[in-house]
Amino acid sequence: MKLLFRMALFGYWIFLTRALLTTTPWELLSRRLAENPPIDLAFEPTSWLVHLGAYFLLGLLIQLSVVKVDKWYWGLLGFALVHSVTCECLQSFIPGRWPNAWDVVANSLGLMFFLASGLRSQKNQKLLQWDHSLQTSPKKRAA
Repeated sequence: MKLLFRMALFGYWIFLTRALLTTTPWELLSRRLAENPPIDLAFEPTSWLVHLGAYFLLGLLIQLSVVKVDKWYWGLLGFALVHSVTCECLQSFIPGRWPNAWDVVANSLGLMFFLASGLRSQKNQKLLQWDHSLQTSPKKRAA
């Protein structure tokens, strides 16, 4: 199952990079959408929500593809932050795009929101395991 999540992480990372480094992300779906987009992504609140959601999903895929919270987990999250800054800097070379420091903030917040919820759920799982071990009888634990 981890292999499937790792493949999804790799594919999503490529998709995210491509979306951040195109003239308009709608190009990825269809030329017709690119010419007449249903949502203006340059509008700040919409842009923030898209960036938050995209990097929250990236954090989720990182969590699902790593077996435990270790150096690989933190390394992938660090790489995601570097990816965010790099893509924003590279946007200055793409016609019609410009780097925006607030997008990096939104990306970072998306990862942090996931990190907070992911670690909280991991803590809850440990508590549930501890509670379950208390409910088992001493005879079962001895066996």
